[in-house]
Amino acid sequence: MDYSQIPLRDMQMPDTIGWWPLAYGWWLLIISVIIIAFLFGRYLRKKLNDPRRYALDALKQVEQAYRQDPDGKRLVMQSNALLKRLALSLYPREQVAPLSGDRWCRFLQETGGVSDPAVLEVLAQGPYQEQLSDTIDSAALIRFTRQWIKQVKGAPHA
Repeated sequence: MDYSQIPLRDMQMPDTIGWWPLAYGWWLLIISVIIIAFLFGRYLRKKLNDPRRYALDALKQVEQAYRQDPDGKRLVMQSNALLKRLALSLYPREQVAPLSGDRWCRFLQETGGVSDPAVLEVLAQGPYQEQLSDTIDSAALIRFTRQWIKQVKGAPHA
């Protein structure tokens, strides 16, 4: 028998496997990457827009200005203003804006978890005293301000 005479068709190769539709594992991987990227973006945005970060930068500027010109009254005023601005950005305005003196110091103690009676006394009474340069412990005031900025959590969101 002559096989060349048999009417055979050429060998059929299967179609190449396409990339579509995707398998379930690929869908799971794509969705996981999207979710992780979204959460990472939210985390970065929250970290970069954190007012405490800007307050720490402002405190460095206050500290540097004090080193160049050691004026205790100005240091107390700037530290108080910095703490008040940060508190206003983290807590409701109605709660923070009217605070001054001892009420302001109690607020700082309750919200920041740091307490230094001498520094709190300077923050409460310092802006109203005539001469303050020789009675202030500038290192303690800056340390207190830095600790409060780092430890304050902010008001719980409703």
